Amino acid sequence: MTKQTIHPELERRLAELERPEAQGGGFGVSDWVWLMALGVVGPALLLVWGWQ
Repeated sequence: MTKQTIHPELERRLAELERPEAQGGGFGVSDWVWLMALGVVGPALLLVWGWQ
């Protein structure tokens, strides 16, 4: 297997994103509501609608 090096600019960007203070906070209550509505409830309703 060959050893490949990462481009320095990509390395810098990855290091910046890996810092804990650059990752932001977790999901809030409204975020979870939207995720459930758009990712679970909405597709389930579309499936039920398609079966009619």
